[in-house]
Amino acid sequence: MFTKSQTKIATSEYFKLELDSEKPAFDITPYQPRMASCYQDKKGKYHLFTDYLEKGMSPYNAVIRYYRSSDLYHWEYVSTVAKHAELGVPDAVGCSSPHVLATDDKIYLFYGGTPKSNNDSANIYAKKGESGYMSRSIILAIAKADKNGAPMGNFEKHGVVITPGSIDDWDSMRLDDPCVIPDGDTLHLFYKAFNTNRELDSVRVGYAKASVNDLKFEKHPGPVLAVDGGGEMPRVFKIANIWHLFYRHFENEEFTWLHYTSDNGVRWRLFDPFFFKQPRTGPRDIMMIYGMNGKLLKHPKMLVAGNENDITRLWLYHLRKKAL
Repeated sequence: MFTKSQTKIATSEYFKLELDSEKPAFDITPYQPRMASCYQDKKGKYHLFTDYLEKGMSPYNAVIRYYRSSDLYHWEYVSTVAKHAELGVPDAVGCSSPHVLATDDKIYLFYGGTPKSNNDSANIYAKKGESGYMSRSIILAIAKADKNGAPMGNFEKHGVVITPGSIDDWDSMRLDDPCVIPDGDTLHLFYKAFNTNRELDSVRVGYAKASVNDLKFEKHPGPVLAVDGGGEMPRVFKIANIWHLFYRHFENEEFTWLHYTSDNGVRWRLFDPFFFKQPRTGPRDIMMIYGMNGKLLKHPKMLVAGNENDITRLWLYHLRKKAL
């Protein structure tokens, strides 16, 4: 539950973010989610894909579970859709940071996969090219969609879609936090990446795009967003012809969610530097609830991850549009 010292309403010229209820929308205590992705199908049912952590489990060893709901408060566990694989594959150690894109015929599940490393531990002093915070790639799994846009059958692994760059590249250490937005036949993939653990400034936003017909992602040559202090978890959506990006910025002992806008998804401008600011013990992640084909819901909603008594839960917020 959020304390009185924590802001329950965040505003900007574009949006006002309002807490729906003091009650968590998603709570699987004593287990916990970490990051999640949710969409609403054509019949109004919600489908949630979330990191699943048992007590004492490292986030690097998470699996991804699938839940569904009719009201965003009562959830039914369906299946584990991504889990540890055999040694030698890109997600041998863990699967996390899911992003789901539902289309009329397929459900695309993007996530970060952790391979087997030399020591299986994070090296907080890692230099460029070394294995820090566990090297990761972005992986894609696909399931068929039924007539309502719900997953039908198992998710089959398509494989790695983007990997860290070479030792001299800005993204040589790790890729994570995928967010994919369709635009016609093109898929736009945003992610965080970095090449060293020594400076938070090195954590920046990457971009790649692919045709939905071949899913061969081509990375942009450099980061599309870099801010002083660094940041992570890009959350992207479009309204009309304007791209919007919520981005968690590192600021001393707090996380500040900044709001950026763009005309093309590559060149971003800061729109609101104070969109959503919370203490470290409060909400750590915000996750858009999408409709079909990556569109924003008519009445936009978000899930916000908060920590209560060392257990992460998800709260429901409404994103009120003000001046679009």
